[in-house]
Amino acid sequence: MELILEKGSPESFGDRPEKEQRCYRLLDELGLEYWRCDHPEANANTMEDCLEIDSILNAAVCKNLFLCNRQKT
Repeated sequence: MELILEKGSPESFGDRPEKEQRCYRLLDELGLEYWRCDHPEANANTMEDCLEIDSILNAAVCKNLFLCNRQKT
């Protein structure tokens, strides 16, 4: 998987989801500097995918689990 690290929003949104586009617009409107890692061949579905992406971003791996009981409380 070829990982591409780039600063700021993509030049073209193409077929990216609307939610992702809104996120980029908000970050840009707020004037926040950010880096993104595009990974066209994978959707980061596994922790192994995330490890490679995190190494490119120089970030720590975080795994979140949200648990609830049968009553969903």
